[in-house]
Amino acid sequence: MRRSEINGIPLYGDDLPGRFTAHLVFGTGIVDEPFPRLGITELAGQLALAAVADAARACDETVFVAEDRFTRFSASGEPDRVAAFMNLLCHALAGPPVDGLAAAVRKVQARQLREERRDRFQERELGYRYGLRGPGKVAWAAPAVAHIGAADVRAWADARFTRDGAVLAVSGRPPEALDPRLPAPSHGPRAGRPAVDPLPEVTGCWIEGAEGYGEQVTLSFEGPATPAGHLAADIARVRALRDERVAVDLTGSLEIASSYVGGGRMLFWLVADTDELGVQAVADGLDAVLRELAEHGPAEDEVRRAERAWSERLDGDDERHGQLVIAALDHLAGLEVFDVDGVRARLASLGPADVRAALAAYPSTAVLTLPEHCAPGHDSPFAPSPDRSGGGFHEAYEYRPKLFGPAGRAERMYLSDEGLAHWATYCHHAVRWHQVAGLGVFPEARRVLYGEHGTVIDIQADWYKSGGDLIAAVDARVPASLCFPMGEAGPI
Repeated sequence: MRRSEINGIPLYGDDLPGRFTAHLVFGTGIVDEPFPRLGITELAGQLALAAVADAARACDETVFVAEDRFTRFSASGEPDRVAAFMNLLCHALAGPPVDGLAAAVRKVQARQLREERRDRFQERELGYRYGLRGPGKVAWAAPAVAHIGAADVRAWADARFTRDGAVLAVSGRPPEALDPRLPAPSHGPRAGRPAVDPLPEVTGCWIEGAEGYGEQVTLSFEGPATPAGHLAADIARVRALRDERVAVDLTGSLEIASSYVGGGRMLFWLVADTDELGVQAVADGLDAVLRELAEHGPAEDEVRRAERAWSERLDGDDERHGQLVIAALDHLAGLEVFDVDGVRARLASLGPADVRAALAAYPSTAVLTLPEHCAPGHDSPFAPSPDRSGGGFHEAYEYRPKLFGPAGRAERMYLSDEGLAHWATYCHHAVRWHQVAGLGVFPEARRVLYGEHGTVIDIQADWYKSGGDLIAAVDARVPASLCFPMGEAGPI
């Protein structure tokens, strides 16, 4: 893989078979967006694409994705046409034309609806681990994307789509027509994104999957974002497939998924298909396999088998195209940039002790997800998910429902200088003022308070005695920058 530079943008290239493809990748994504402005990166990208629609149609294929930590634009086809598309796209990103903002909003909202229908187990668990912070934001739909203003979008693009946060990767020799120009950062070099730690007391727990999750067991854990981490996950999967405690109760595949969460760390998921009768056995068996590997490490022949399997994957055409994107992502994440020869050398140097070290964090970072109404075996080390009530307050003013019926008898709102709590028959939620992620404002007397740890409190003034005072007190405590309109309200 070649490394060079074009107009101040790092350029990676490799001579690959098939259509010429170029990837323009930016190191900004959902984790960087404030909760009231979730979706703003995607909005800016859609506006830029609309401005270069003719150039996009001249290519064989174009792809745009705004992901957790990165935003990627890809184009395939005749090299000069791909080059023209990339040149125009960079110009459009420098100042997205906002006259098409309504159409861009519709595209973002339509994509969100499609995503809601998919099995997004990784996103849901990231939301559980991190709440409304860092990687956890990918689990949440953009609450007010229709109310993000043109000035906000342009300011975001100006700050984020610059050459210091971009990488270009191409699958062949760069055509002479390739001349991408991105603006210099307007506020100096961008500060590195700090790693976000999981919420306290979430690991070592088991949680129920969302409705429609299916008869599936998912076991996740943290490992290093290195060849050793990926090798360790692969060895665990193969060992589990051969282990009677797991294999006899599998009804389908056992696969690996992964996600980079920052700080040189990956989350790995083992996803096992089973049925209701096999849930406990598969869950307990997977956990036992991983704990054994974390304590004793694998055998030498297991490491060499995994090394051979990974080396073979590196030679496939699809994998080589994927390696271009990985190299760009690694560069932006500050990791060792993916290089086939370097990866092979690293894999060959790994032994059982390296795999054992890569799994050292398993006992302290594991989370088990099970189908609804299922639980692990009685000897399982996993505990039920913790109460995220947010704790009690020293002093608080009580708000009671106006109607004293069965529903209202046990329901209360408690407002204090520390935060807001909602008590109901079956739940208790609290958000402290210093942990507010956002406040949704409806045109009528209603507010929705979002806490960084994932708690949501719906406040409807008509439901409570002195409900108007409650709404006013909440408004007074939440900064205007965290407020956003919901429903049919106009921009604040």
